[in-house]
Amino acid sequence: MLSGFFINITILISFIFLFHRLLYKTPLSTASPVKQKIAAGAASGLLGLVLLAYTIPLNETTIIDLRLVPVTLMAVFGGWVPTVITGFIIAAGRLLMDFSPSSFPALLLIALSVMSGWIVHTTVRTIWRRAAWMVLLTNLYMTFLLFMMPLTSWLTVAGVYFLASLTGTAIAVYMFVHLNRVNQMFNRYQYQAYRDNLTALYNQRAFQELIGQAAEEYPAGSRSLSLLVLDIDYFKQINDTHGHLEGDIALKQLSHVIVASIRPDDVAFRIGGEEFGVILYDCDETHALTIAERIRADVARTPFIVAGRPAPQFITVSIGVGSYPEPGKNVHALYELADKALYQAKRQGRNCVCSPEPAG
Repeated sequence: MLSGFFINITILISFIFLFHRLLYKTPLSTASPVKQKIAAGAASGLLGLVLLAYTIPLNETTIIDLRLVPVTLMAVFGGWVPTVITGFIIAAGRLLMDFSPSSFPALLLIALSVMSGWIVHTTVRTIWRRAAWMVLLTNLYMTFLLFMMPLTSWLTVAGVYFLASLTGTAIAVYMFVHLNRVNQMFNRYQYQAYRDNLTALYNQRAFQELIGQAAEEYPAGSRSLSLLVLDIDYFKQINDTHGHLEGDIALKQLSHVIVASIRPDDVAFRIGGEEFGVILYDCDETHALTIAERIRADVARTPFIVAGRPAPQFITVSIGVGSYPEPGKNVHALYELADKALYQAKRQGRNCVCSPEPAG
């Protein structure tokens, strides 16, 4: 009996870990997308079938299993959609394994558990209380069905099943809660590693990785790639006049203008300070200059709200454009090209767009 129970617990832990790696990038909840709920229900139904196959023998004539633990998991975390799907798959598998008079109590047990899961999820708010209610209700149903069957030791079987289901449910729910937290922390740290804290644009680290990927995806000048580098004209005066807090607000507003002015597949990032960049995929120099001019014009006519000022303020940006393929240059030289063009724009009076001057 102990070896069978250990096998069931091992199956539970292994499946839950795999489910979270493959399906649960975001925590499963009532608000989850329908596709995620369907996938969770199907996966939990598969888990129930595996648990149904690996039964726990109590004696020569009596066996139990933990098929209802997946139903409880979906009732606790997912709501009625995954719970119903899980119950349906387990019930179908039970019928395929053995269609006999003994199948009907098993099907009744699954149906009652699914209905209870639906009710518990909608009426009970906390995870562990949901789990406790599900363990209590499923064991009441099991005890009643065992009492109705010709078993001389039904009370012993009910007691052993209660301990097994309680332990299995506790371990499964703990694994779910723990892995949800781990996934959330991982996603948050991954986001923070590649995003600028102030503007939420991609940061310098992300830029270096994207340029590296582009060098692999754009070999030997087979496709066009452009880079814009821009910064705010006279940004130091904004900080000196209005303070660094207002300067940060201006940077946030500028990031919104940039994102709204570029194409959906282009990537904007903050290099540092008041300097920003945009990677333009499959974009030659002519098209890049058009996009850069659109950004410059959008920024120039956008009113920037500064606290404590009766009227909105207007700022301008200078933009340098670098494009690949460039004779004698590779993708990694894009920033150097765009940065030189940016200084060229500064020398020409700011609030303008420039591309690198031809060699010689």
